[in-house]
Amino acid sequence: MKPKAFDYVRVDTLPALFVALQAHDDAKIIAGGQSLVPMMNFRVAQPEVLVDINGIEALRHIQRDGMRLRIGAMARYQDLIDSPQVRACLPLLVEALGHVGYPAIRNRGTLGGSVVHNDPSAEGGVALCCLGAELVVASATGERVVPIADFLVTTYLTDIAPHEVLTEIRIPVPEPRTGSAFREVAKRVGDFAIVNVAALVSVGANEEVSAVSLALGGVAETPVAIDVSRALLGRPLDATRATEAARLVDEATDPQDDNVAGGAYKRHLAGVLVKQALTAAYADATAMGA
Repeated sequence: MKPKAFDYVRVDTLPALFVALQAHDDAKIIAGGQSLVPMMNFRVAQPEVLVDINGIEALRHIQRDGMRLRIGAMARYQDLIDSPQVRACLPLLVEALGHVGYPAIRNRGTLGGSVVHNDPSAEGGVALCCLGAELVVASATGERVVPIADFLVTTYLTDIAPHEVLTEIRIPVPEPRTGSAFREVAKRVGDFAIVNVAALVSVGANEEVSAVSLALGGVAETPVAIDVSRALLGRPLDATRATEAARLVDEATDPQDDNVAGGAYKRHLAGVLVKQALTAAYADATAMGA
């Protein structure tokens, strides 16, 4: 199919973008277009105006700022995967984005676009939930900072108004001796995941778990972070404790049947992947030495 006819506007600055959004009530922003264009072709999305922001260089930055990394909403997946700063500070994000689609998609798609699109199993969203990211949302009247858990409302819906735009993603840099792992199962390489899991595990001097963060995709209407700390904190992570963490995840989620897989199968996958991801993240952390 072909999209419904639309007007096209290209902007090169944020002020010009705000003017364009205020002038059109039914406008969609296009950056990579890896999600929007297929939706337009199937007429799931039918914007009257398409606002192209590829000329806004100010939204492409990747910067270390103390103990956080600031990522412009226009930073493309492959730019992030290749970035020495991201690889050094956020290996979890690099591993997660390596599962996104195919090279052509990673070369054009943007992390900001994926977050605003809010697919329940999007790798970037799952990793950002695990990492405790904050999102900077701006308009002509100013900006606000929103924790990712509050930003992701439900499937394909986020806390962003028609005249607002996501400009930056701010991610805390994990503490030393923090390991990470990302696991997912899809029907085919490059397909949307059935279930995916991101894990961060920090360890102390005696290799006890001192902090843990876990997030899943595909088990709810958005990527979700789940607290499993009471199963793991203060002790080394072994198979028994990983199983207990998986039990807590099972109690906290209720995966539903969809056109990808049944809820019971998703529940099974979640348990398997949680144990794998936590065990791998713990091994990564303990391998770093004291």
